[in-house]
Amino acid sequence: MSSVLKALKNQSSPLVQATTDVSIQTAKATQSRFGYAVIAVIIFVVAGAGAWLLMQWLMAAPEPVKTVTEMQQPAPTYQLGPIAPVITPKWPTSDVIVAADQPVVTESQQPVVSAAQQQAQNTVVNSNQAIDLSQVSPELLSAFESALNETANPAGNQRAASVVPLLTQLNINFQRTVPSFSYDGHQYSSRAQSRWVELSGVRLFEGERFQGLSVLTIAPAHVVLAKDNQAFQQPALEDWTRP
Repeated sequence: MSSVLKALKNQSSPLVQATTDVSIQTAKATQSRFGYAVIAVIIFVVAGAGAWLLMQWLMAAPEPVKTVTEMQQPAPTYQLGPIAPVITPKWPTSDVIVAADQPVVTESQQPVVSAAQQQAQNTVVNSNQAIDLSQVSPELLSAFESALNETANPAGNQRAASVVPLLTQLNINFQRTVPSFSYDGHQYSSRAQSRWVELSGVRLFEGERFQGLSVLTIAPAHVVLAKDNQAFQQPALEDWTRP
């Protein structure tokens, strides 16, 4: 009994109570320091995240739009250079007169005329005489006509590219020997076998005959015919009526 009372006295002594109060205060101080540390960590994390977001926003921000004043560029200034005189070239003069609608043909573009073709051209005495095929062969005349047709004026003046006179220019007595015919069709081609004319409904190729007429050459704008060994030309698609 006495030992129990002693124990109770010891528990109620001031020393025991003082020790208990110190432990409680120490625990409260420890909790306070831990709370401050947690708060500091949270503030550091929030500050770091905010800085990172700010950097991302600055990098992704669009470029500022330029104003009208900034877009206006200063006008370039020009200065005139020294005045240079214009030199007019002096072309060599010649006796050849070229019409305004005629193409200029250089020496390299001139057709090469053989001696036989030159002979055929010289046989034409004047424009009112037919070409005598007894002096110039039909083959030679056809070759010369073909050479002229290849260099004919592209503007459409093909009639001048011929040494054969027109039928209407010949003697009236000769004209009366040529039968009348209608000129119904005309086709010219670079291939001789594809050329043809149609006289009075009959299609004729080069070398064929029609009512005493021989078809010698089919040119782009006329046909060369022969009657009694006399050659003449008739314009394409122009009918002939014997006088």
